[in-house]
Amino acid sequence: MDIKNKIKDAGISLNEMEADLQKNSPAFVAYTIAVFVLMFVTALAVFFFANKGYEQVLVPDVTGKSLTRALLEMQEKELYPKLQLRYSDLPGQAGQVLSQNPRAGSIVKAGRRVTLVVSRGVMIDHIANYVGTNLDALKNKLDALYGGVETPQITIANPVFKMDAAPIGTILEQEPPEGTPITQPVELQLIVSSGPTPPRVSVQNYIGKTIAEILEGMGTTPLLFEFTSHIAKDGETPGTVVSQSEPENSQVDEYSKIALEFALPELNTAFSGDTIVDADIKGRTEDEVAGAKKIDSSKLTNGIFAAKVSRYPLAVPVKLEAFPPEGASYTIASFNHIGGEITVPYAVPHGTTLALSVLNQEKERLTVQ
Repeated sequence: MDIKNKIKDAGISLNEMEADLQKNSPAFVAYTIAVFVLMFVTALAVFFFANKGYEQVLVPDVTGKSLTRALLEMQEKELYPKLQLRYSDLPGQAGQVLSQNPRAGSIVKAGRRVTLVVSRGVMIDHIANYVGTNLDALKNKLDALYGGVETPQITIANPVFKMDAAPIGTILEQEPPEGTPITQPVELQLIVSSGPTPPRVSVQNYIGKTIAEILEGMGTTPLLFEFTSHIAKDGETPGTVVSQSEPENSQVDEYSKIALEFALPELNTAFSGDTIVDADIKGRTEDEVAGAKKIDSSKLTNGIFAAKVSRYPLAVPVKLEAFPPEGASYTIASFNHIGGEITVPYAVPHGTTLALSVLNQEKERLTVQ
């Protein structure tokens, strides 16, 4: 039996199918075309909808403006900056926009990147000669060169003042010297004239002050204190100053010597003074200070730390640090001194190590027994 007979036996009429197809072909073609048209319209709508958010914006003119201002204006226009840094030829341009691309006035789509060339300041490859220059004038010059720069090539450390015939503020010496190559950020060390007449200091009344109060004032008083002590006698308050060499309100030259004598408690005698807590507030956190208040005062050792160091032509930074057997280290006193004999009172726990540093270099170390 052939295939045609099998189809006939199955009740399928090819002639009828052919007639139906010829009858419905126009509708089928129309349906197919409608489907393709619908697909095209949908794709077109999706395309325009996806691009609707990218509005046309005008590129603002940010050349010559600070980087901060330029970024704000770019943000307002929904533009994204691409930064390029380079040195410029004129002082005072550090942190300013030197050029932009696309140029100001261009019409672009929101969301586009705009290249901004920003000045890093003037390129300086060596240290100049600043001797004879006014300190304030030099500061203003460096501010103009590196204003807005996160890491300037040249910064100025706290200057040291020296009595000299030159006008006040005149730079007398500098370190590094002129011509030193700049391969990394440099900190200038300057000696500056304080004028031909030494400044005068009014002497305070130190009688009755505790060790803590004296230590706190040393950092702000331009005097050279010479401390001595004796065991407290009847009528004397242990841990306080009982005599001073210069009377109250007397006028002395800056960094003149003044002798103060303490009455200290006997060894292993309980002492209720506030010496350790108040003296260390600057060098400790609040938690550490709170912990210091819990120290048994009977376990404190009181005394005078003494050391001999080189003399300096000017007052230099000096620091006495304490390293207790338990807890964090802290600074007992920080002050300026011209060197020679240095004395500092202390009240610390037994076993504490004291370290004296001059210009951030340790000079003397002592363990308190």
